[in-house]
Amino acid sequence: MKVNNNFKAVFSISILIALIGAYFKIMHWGYSKPILIIGILLSLGYIILGIIEVNNSTKIEKSEKIMWIVGFIFFSFITALVYLFSGRKRII
Repeated sequence: MKVNNNFKAVFSISILIALIGAYFKIMHWGYSKPILIIGILLSLGYIILGIIEVNNSTKIEKSEKIMWIVGFIFFSFITALVYLFSGRKRII
């Protein structure tokens, strides 16, 4: 079974873009706001991809799906790290 790595790519790019935008903001350089907006939109992208992957899984029960979805909505970065490094192998 081929695993779709879009989640990992979007998550990595989101972190990178957000850190670059934060650095630009701290240094008071131009274009910091658009870079941060792109980082936030990419964050929404990995949240949506994570929710879709969890929702489409047949390996976990509904109660665990709800737990992951709530985690992605309210604690997106922490949940995404846990999902990427330990939960994704078991869910997909």
